[in-house]
Amino acid sequence: MNAWGIIALLSGTVGAMSGALVRGGWAVFLGAALPWLGLLAYLLYNEYVLPYRGGGASMWPVAQLFGGTLAAFTGASAALAVLLFRRWREKG
Repeated sequence: MNAWGIIALLSGTVGAMSGALVRGGWAVFLGAALPWLGLLAYLLYNEYVLPYRGGGASMWPVAQLFGGTLAAFTGASAALAVLLFRRWREKG
């Protein structure tokens, strides 16, 4: 599985869990913030804690810009989908 798929799968899982465990708008906020922060933690760990493996310029800010946007959007979408599904189940 490529990196985009891993980011989307893990972010969707975290977003769905936040939508299932937290009620209201906080679920969507957490669904977006937790995957973004998780990706940031991984990138910073990979950049500053692991030994240098060569390669040139550091590209973690660009990776966070694009990958973090994907992670936040996927997590927030999953949390919103779970919230809407819960609201639909409660009404009908």
